[in-house]
Amino acid sequence: MRKDVFIETRNVMDFRQKIATLESDSGEPGFALIFGQAGRGKTDTTRNYYARNGGVFLRVMQGWTQTAFLQELCFQVCSMRPRSAAACKAKVIEAIEDMPQTIFVDEADRLHVDRIEDLRDIFDVTGSPVVLIGEQELRGVLGTRRRIWSRVKQVVEFGPVTEEDVAILGDEAAGLDIEPEAAASIVRQSDGDFRLVWSFIGQLEQVARTHETSIITVGMVGRVAKHVASWRK
Repeated sequence: MRKDVFIETRNVMDFRQKIATLESDSGEPGFALIFGQAGRGKTDTTRNYYARNGGVFLRVMQGWTQTAFLQELCFQVCSMRPRSAAACKAKVIEAIEDMPQTIFVDEADRLHVDRIEDLRDIFDVTGSPVVLIGEQELRGVLGTRRRIWSRVKQVVEFGPVTEEDVAILGDEAAGLDIEPEAAASIVRQSDGDFRLVWSFIGQLEQVARTHETSIITVGMVGRVAKHVASWRK
């Protein structure tokens, strides 16, 4: 099965349109909130956009202090890690003022709200967009402070994978012809989780090879579901 397949879902198209608007001269600068349940494709979509369009990409690690967060952000922006948080922030602002670029922060729901205040400081001085990506609770975190929420200009909620997405992924990643009822079963049993859909496709590819066919039926999905979706029990 091909692992390099990236399909254009409705979530992806919504993400691209709203981030492009945020970055455009005609758009209103500010923050973007990208949120949704784990496994919906938020990180892959962000990385794909970042690879095409550039910017700064930072993945948050659990338990980061202010200094650790700003040191890593500073390293991603200008390849240095000053010792103090204040020095890091000053360097980031200086570099982004010199070369404006969008800051993408993945796993942002792990951040203390005060770290988002640090990003607000950087945005207020530089005007460069900040894109925060995280799970459901991230929206609530941003909403606790009006001065942060008032800067959120674009919101994308990643919904579950669709039957059409499953059919396209099966075809492009593994050459499978997934029947509509089978695609619907995969969506239901994966709970719309793209990572679990990938697991289904991998298992179904093996079954299809064993039976020397490319057509995937709802019965085949049922046979592999106990291996893929057992986490739900």
